[in-house]
Amino acid sequence: MKDLHRFTETATEFPTPLVVLYSVLDDAKKYEDYFDNTGPIHDQELADFLGELRDETSRRAKRAEELLAQRLADGGVH
Repeated sequence: MKDLHRFTETATEFPTPLVVLYSVLDDAKKYEDYFDNTGPIHDQELADFLGELRDETSRRAKRAEELLAQRLADGGVH
């Protein structure tokens, strides 16, 4: 028989806004590193997709940095 109480004790907590913003920045760095370290990609469609992924994530990271800076200047992230 399963212990049903165990699941409630380890329930996943929702991330804070600060954690979400940091995650966006971290993802952008990962994609940049992946793209820079893959070497030549002979599949042009795949190379284009990875470039789009890197660029879109970089734009989101820039926006996350702006939001984070604004919130921190205003006394914190709520």
